[in-house]
Amino acid sequence: MLYLAYGSNLNLGQMRKRCPRAESLYSATLNDYRLVFRGVAGIIRDKGAKCQIGVFNITEQCEAALDIYEGYPNMYDKKYLEIGGEEIMTYTMNSQRISPPSELYYNSIFEGYEDFGLDPKYLDQARADSYIHCAR
Repeated sequence: MLYLAYGSNLNLGQMRKRCPRAESLYSATLNDYRLVFRGVAGIIRDKGAKCQIGVFNITEQCEAALDIYEGYPNMYDKKYLEIGGEEIMTYTMNSQRISPPSELYYNSIFEGYEDFGLDPKYLDQARADSYIHCAR
């Protein structure tokens, strides 16, 4: 099964601990989605926006481990997106409240961006937006 990561699961060291049999495949830009922080990472549909992602091939055991890590179905739900003619599973956050990430959590995602060669401007913008939103 293909799995789309956009938050802390981009971090290859953390992903090896959660899903030792997961295989990182490629990085990409997901159009019409935006990274947001609700304390932890989430994605939302936003026409014209872009979100940096990593794609993994995962096993059923990996999916079960990720279900536990992501708090499925209470904290995150599953969504299936069609990208390039392929169906890819991801998790979407159930909460709607925008709030900044902890520094430790942000840094783990930043390392994942480096692991996948992603442009951190999208990550930085999501964090900045979370602080702006909280200040309102």
